[in-house]
This record gives sequence, structure tokens and C-alpha cells, in this order.
Amino acid sequence: MKINELLAKLEKSDLKYELWLPDERDPENDFEISQLVSDSRKVLPGSIFACVKGDHSDAHDYAEKAFASGASALLCERRLELRLPQIISEDIRRNMGIVASILYGEPVKKLTMIALTGTNGKTTSTFMTKSILDHAGIKTGLLGTIYYDDGDNFVDAEHTTPEGSDLQHWLSRMVINGCGACVMEASSHAIVQGRIEGVLFDRAGFTNLTVDHLDFHKDMESYFTAKKTLFEKYMRNNWMAAVNSDDTYGRRLINDLGSRAISYGTSEKDSRFFAEIKGTSTEGMDVEITTPDSKIPVASRLPLLGEYNIMNALQALSICWSLGVRDKTAMEGLLLMKQVPGRLERYIISGSGTCVIDFAHSPDSLEKVLKTLRNVCKGKLFVVFGAGGDRDKTKRPIMGEIASKLADSVIITSDNPRSEDPEVIVSEIEEGAKKNSLDYTRIVDRKSAIFEGLTRTGPEDILLIAGKGPEPYQMLKDGPVPFLDKNVMMEWCRGKGKEVI
Repeated sequence: MKINELLAKLEKSDLKYELWLPDERDPENDFEISQLVSDSRKVLPGSIFACVKGDHSDAHDYAEKAFASGASALLCERRLELRLPQIISEDIRRNMGIVASILYGEPVKKLTMIALTGTNGKTTSTFMTKSILDHAGIKTGLLGTIYYDDGDNFVDAEHTTPEGSDLQHWLSRMVINGCGACVMEASSHAIVQGRIEGVLFDRAGFTNLTVDHLDFHKDMESYFTAKKTLFEKYMRNNWMAAVNSDDTYGRRLINDLGSRAISYGTSEKDSRFFAEIKGTSTEGMDVEITTPDSKIPVASRLPLLGEYNIMNALQALSICWSLGVRDKTAMEGLLLMKQVPGRLERYIISGSGTCVIDFAHSPDSLEKVLKTLRNVCKGKLFVVFGAGGDRDKTKRPIMGEIASKLADSVIITSDNPRSEDPEVIVSEIEEGAKKNSLDYTRIVDRKSAIFEGLTRTGPEDILLIAGKGPEPYQMLKDGPVPFLDKNVMMEWCRGKGKEVI
């Protein structure tokens, strides 16, 4: 898009801004704008550089570097002494999504937009929804915790919800690649910070709300308000939302949303989508699902573990039903879904039982995963876990208490300590573990802890490695280092001559 065309469209938008131009505008200065970026390392000739203020840095300080790399314009909060066109606005993080939307041709108008929010279950639900829609013939892109998928290619995710400039870029790629829909995770941070500004959604889902991120939101009511903002501010005409009726906050939301809400659950039989679990094993669950249209036969076995994954499936089925996908097609699409990385990711190790890798990093999610595995474990249940640094400290002893109560053997280790001392974090978890009589082990080095857990596990046992899931790095005081729980498991297996299925 030419710079003059962009400026003309901005004049017609709702964006409040001032424009500073270094010289008289003429046709020769009507240069091409290729992209909008907020990372100075990604600036290419023809870029608009967005000067976002973060918690620890201010991108205005990198504007000169962006200029040297070929930036053609700035989106900034104050006038800078650089001879570049400058779009000056108060809240760059919030407003760059609006500018990027215009720059990339408003891709949201060409896609059915679906946002999933809540504490737990967002990632799995997005994978399920995509699998169903793809099977129904609606090519679907995905943006979430694990990766961004534009319909043809995917890359590892930088954030659960991309920054506004990146979000619009990915949506434009989905349109180019022939996608008809996008399903994405909408984190509470992203909603509060305005990262989804410039996007309106046709469908949304609410999974649940449990204790997490209280270092950011301060209390549960503020946390709920942040989630609720998605439904109050960012929905398109004729929108609908799938909401968990088993969850206390979900029931509040159902009451608030009225006829817009599609309830789903396993406790309230008057939920529009209701499931009863008829049987469970390590291979999955036999489930009877009641929908507004029919009952899916009991013989339908979902290759899933855990009631909470049934809840995730119900949300995906609810959303897809509201988009016109009928029961048979939806169930077929659900059964075709591949294993979600780091979400009850199961591996059978010859002679050493089953290893499960899961992202569980909150008290609620850790409890749910452990209870799920306990129900199908024929031998002993082992767990290796830690807690992230520079995050909510209150949950650490709670997680220690939960693990020591529900597992047969506990190894407390490091997670992503960030700027904190990992020994201190482990000690804080240990305070909770002491409340139960179970013996526990502390091994701060995560690789050594995983190796020890695998060594202890017998043929009938299950080892849960919790906290990091698919993360390919460990965040230390000096920065990230490559680290993937699955790779550590595979390294141990190779060293022991073990086959992994």
C-alpha cells in the first residue's frame, strides 16, 4: 500500500492521531509501505515502525535504529527528531492493530473470526475447533500458545495472542492462503493491553476461570472483568458464545450474555451441549453427548483423557454447531485431531510405563491432570514439576500441596525461573508439599529431575512432567536456553536403549 493511500484511509478511520510530515508531499514521495512491526530487529525497507512502550523498555529509544534499517514511517506517541512521516497517537500498543488492519486490507472482514478465552483449555479447544472446521471444508488458520498457522505454514508462537501488528499480518496471510476462518486464543493480558484492537469476532468461547495471573490482575474479579471485556467490546453483529456452565464464572457470564450464550457442561443437564462419560481407559473415553440436534452414540470413543478435555470438546462442538457444522461431521473432525503438543502428550516407553508431558502450570490445571492420570494409572503416579519465576508466587505452595496429595512420588524442580533464584522457588513449593506425609525429592536442575523421574518409573507406572509443555526453551536469569521436555525424555530413552511409542 502506498503511504498516501494509507494516510487517506486513516483520515476516515476512528483512530485519533496527529500527522507530522518532514516535507511537502508530492507523488514522488508516495512510496510503498510493506509492513508494520514493533520489533526494531524486524524492520525492513518500507516498514512502519511502531514505538510500543513495554514494562521494561520503550521502543521510542529504538526509532533511530529502525530508521537506519530502512523504516519509512513511525507510529509513535511523541514527535521524534527523525525526518520520517510520523503518525502520533496516545496508545501505540492498542492503536497499531487499527493501523495494521488498514495496511493489510482489513483481513478480518474476509474471515469468520473465533476467539477462545479462559484460564485453562484454550489451546486444546483451538486445535479441536480447527480440526472440525477443516474437516467440514472450512480452511481454518490458528493463532495460539504453541504456534501460528496461516493455513499453509506455521511457526512457533512468540505470544499466546500476537501483538496487534503481527496479528493483522497473520490474518492477511490466512486470507491469501484461502482460509475462511481463524480460531485464536485471546489471553487476558492481550485483551487488557488492546492487542486485539482492530478485530471483531463472530464467535467466542469461555473455558473457565481459576487462580492464575494474579500478579497482573491483582484479584479474581479483575481477572474476570478482563475476560468479559472480550464479549462486551470485540464482538461483531449476530455473534454467539460457547460458555462453560460447570464453571462459577461461566454461569455468571451465561446470565450476562443471555440468548447469545450457548451453554455446555457435564453437570447441568439443561446445558445445550451436555456430556456423560460412560467409560475411561488409557486409550480414551466413551462419551454420550447431547446436542440441540441429537445424541451422539455411546460407541463414539474420544481419544482423550480427562473430564476437562470433554469440556474442551464440548466447546469446540458448540462453536462449530453455531456455524452450521452438524453432529456427524463435527465428531468426525474431532476424531481426526492430532495430539496437541504439551497437552496430555502421551508416550509409551518400553519397560518403563507411560510418560505424559503437560503444560499444567497453575494449581487448578495441575490438580486436574493428576486426577485424570490417577484414574487410569494401574501402578504408581510420579510427577516432576516446578513453578515460573517473576509470576504469581502465591500459587507455589498450593501446587506443592496438590502434588504431594495426589501423586505417589514427587520431584520438585526448576521451571522458568527468569530473574529469581530457582532454589528459592523450589523451597516455596516445598512449603506446600510438607503439609502431606508423602516423601518428596528436590532436584533443582530440570534435566536431572526428569532423568530421575524416568529412572523411577516402572512398566505399570505413569510419569507426569508438568509446567512447560511444548516450550522449546528455559528462561533463566541470563536469558533463554534451548530446553524441551520431550527432547530430554527422548535423550534418556536413547541412553537406556528404550523404544518410544
